[in-house]
Amino acid sequence: MHKASETETTLARTAEAIASQIGDVFQDLEKIADRVSAVARAGQEPPRRSVFMFLKKELAEFIARHQALIVGAGIAYAPGSLAEAPLWLEWWRAPQGLGEPRFVTHDLNQESLNYYDYTRREWFTAPSESGSPVAVGPYVDIGGINVNIITLCVPALTPQGTHVLGCDLTLAKLEGVFLRALQLQEPSVILLGPNNRVIASNDARIASGTLLQDEDLERVDTSVEIPAGSPSKLPWRLISLKN
Repeated sequence: MHKASETETTLARTAEAIASQIGDVFQDLEKIADRVSAVARAGQEPPRRSVFMFLKKELAEFIARHQALIVGAGIAYAPGSLAEAPLWLEWWRAPQGLGEPRFVTHDLNQESLNYYDYTRREWFTAPSESGSPVAVGPYVDIGGINVNIITLCVPALTPQGTHVLGCDLTLAKLEGVFLRALQLQEPSVILLGPNNRVIASNDARIASGTLLQDEDLERVDTSVEIPAGSPSKLPWRLISLKN
């Protein structure tokens, strides 16, 4: 009984640590989204891309501030919301060392074989439809760095539609946060996302990005939700497995 209580306490402490770090990122992203909404309301109809030029500097500072956790950030504009482009996506990748973030080019030509239709991606549709921040993933970022990532997404409501600001977290960086907070080798503890997708684990047998197997789900001993203010914002939980 004492052992179970000890594990529960450790999971609760770990959940709070993860929620705190992710919450800081969400909070800063929401501040930028608020400014985007304010600028869009105050400007011409429809606005030109130039009115949002401030975002390059703000997102560069945001990436630098959270570089221990995120690998990139940007904004996806609501279709038809800009005067000179039916679709527009601006995304910057964090630099490897010193220097400025690198602009990531996406093919937005709807006639192209390599067309990147961000309007159908869950990281765009989920916050657009709900009007709320949400963590999406893990999923493989085919259009970017080709690794398993989680995207934190925040809607920016404007008269022209809902833009989405987001940032990418690799599972490797998030696993580092998880392990430092957990500081536990036994029992097996897993950070799970939606649909029982593994985000991080202290068990070498259970790899990040994979689906947790049914036999492991049957061994769940303790389960703790990651607090985030709303279930949709951070739909994750920590579980421990019976030996």
